Amino acid sequence: MKSIPAVVLVLVTVATGLLFADLKTETFTRASMVAGLGSTEITSTTQYQGEKRADNQTVKMVGGVMGALAGKPQSKLDITRLDKGVVWDVNQPKKTYTEQPITALTGQETKGTKPNGENKHSYRIVKSDIKVNKTGATKTINGFATTEYLITWELTLEDTATKKQTTQVMTTDLWNTPMTDQLKQARSIENTFGQEYAQKLGLGLSPEETDQLGASMLTSMYGLDAKETAGKLEEVGKEMAKVEGYPIVTDVKWQLKGDTTRKPEPQSQPEEP
Repeated sequence: MKSIPAVVLVLVTVATGLLFADLKTETFTRASMVAGLGSTEITSTTQYQGEKRADNQTVKMVGGVMGALAGKPQSKLDITRLDKGVVWDVNQPKKTYTEQPITALTGQETKGTKPNGENKHSYRIVKSDIKVNKTGATKTINGFATTEYLITWELTLEDTATKKQTTQVMTTDLWNTPMTDQLKQARSIENTFGQEYAQKLGLGLSPEETDQLGASMLTSMYGLDAKETAGKLEEVGKEMAKVEGYPIVTDVKWQLKGDTTRKPEPQSQPEEP
C-alpha cells in the first residue's frame, strides 16, 4: 500500500452578528506534501450573507524545495452568488473579475476528453465503505473543549476502459466541540448555504461535506460523474450524521493501493501518478 503524506489541519473560530455578514469563519489549513517538498499553508476568511458567500484565501509554500522556490504568498477571492447562480473570481490587484455559472463547476462539460483531444480515463465507483467511531478522547484546542471522531472511508474506483481498480483509504480525525447557541447559528448558516449550493450543482452532498472527507478532490482527480457519484455516496451522508458538534480540527490522511486482482500486462504503460 502506498501512503500519501497529505495531512490537512483546520482550526476554526466563529464570529456572528457582524455588521456586514451573517457569519464569518477564519480557517488555517496545512497540506503536507512528499518528504522534502514542503507544505502548502492556506489562511482563509469566509463570510456568509444570505445567498452570498465570499472566500478570501492567502496561499504560501513553506519549507523544503517548494518553499525555497516559491515567491510571495498568493491571494484569491471568490464570491458565490446563489441568487444569481454564478461564482465571481475576483482579481483584487487589477480590480477585475471573471464570472462562471455554478452549474459549470461539476466539470461535466469536459468529462471524457482532454484539451488536446486525447481520450481521458474515466472511472466509476465499485465500492464505498465508511465507518464513524467516537473514540471518547477529549482535549482543549484553540480554546474549545473537543471530542475525537475517527472516520475511515474505503473507496474503490475502476477504470472503465482497462477495468483496473484503485482503492483509496481516507482516515479523518475530527476534533469537534459541543454546539453552543452561537455555533448552532453558525452551523445553520453553513448548512443552509451548502445545501442550496449542492442543489444547484445537482449533488447529494454539500461542498462542505465533500471537502471534509476529501471527496471533492477525488471527483476532480478521477473525472467522476458528479450526479452518479452523489448517488453512490448517499451512505456517506447517513454515516456522517453520527458526528456531533462543530469541527475545530480536521486531520485527513490518504492511502493508495493499486489493483491486486489482475496480473501485470507485458509492455504495459507506467501508472499515472
